[in-house]
Amino acid sequence: MQIISANLQHGTPASGAAKFQDCWQVIAQQFLDYHPDAICLQEVDFYQARSGFVDQARALAAALTQISGQTWQYRFLSFFAGQTLLGLRLPVSLPSDILGKSRNPFRADRPLLGGYGVGVLTPHPVRRWVSAKLGSAAPRIKISSPDPRAWKFYGGQTRSVLGAEIVTSQGRFLVGSTHLELGVDTAKRQLIRSWQGLSLLAGKATPLLVGDMNLRPEVSCSLYPYLSFASAPTFPADQPRSCIDQLFTPPTCQVSQVDTIEMPISDHRALFVAVQA
Repeated sequence: MQIISANLQHGTPASGAAKFQDCWQVIAQQFLDYHPDAICLQEVDFYQARSGFVDQARALAAALTQISGQTWQYRFLSFFAGQTLLGLRLPVSLPSDILGKSRNPFRADRPLLGGYGVGVLTPHPVRRWVSAKLGSAAPRIKISSPDPRAWKFYGGQTRSVLGAEIVTSQGRFLVGSTHLELGVDTAKRQLIRSWQGLSLLAGKATPLLVGDMNLRPEVSCSLYPYLSFASAPTFPADQPRSCIDQLFTPPTCQVSQVDTIEMPISDHRALFVAVQA
């Protein structure tokens, strides 16, 4: 089982890289060289003005399909509905909460006003998609000087986890993608909720959780010391030092290979992990 986790930073060109239209073709070829069974994305834009009103998960899936000749399925899950440039962030409803209401403009998988969140892509059959909200941090103010005009307000963004149960030659896996809050205490709570939720939903499938955890490895591992764990320096992309992109699997799985992929976009490198079930 081979997994790629990639924080796209909504398609922002990497440090020193020029912006070009065909980045999805380049990234797709980079990823396909690793023969992934699933690709988990974070910081994905959905029709945002800042990124040219592109459905980025769909664009990457289309590029993967075109290059590989194999149909890649995908799903996007937004943390909110609205345009980031306007500071508009409205609550969204998970797909499971709005069955029969396909025209709901606040669907987390296709918010009418645009969105930003996580995605999962795979060339394998998908038995089901699952999702869950992880809660948000409390609103807070960062006071960096005596001048109130320099203070920064953080509203505490709601985070979610998106999972796909896929069928491979090694068996069934419930692959989850998430992106946790910057605050350590909130990120720890969200990591616990992510793994517990994924494990409860997995059934006979093997749960695999990957994403940008915004936690140091020793902090993440202290929460689940019995799980198999993988990470590598992925941030910042030009001189990676931090191992905040991480993978968790049950102890019955063994990590056999870890690598990073330098993309033409993002301040992260992508994380590649091979797992033996």
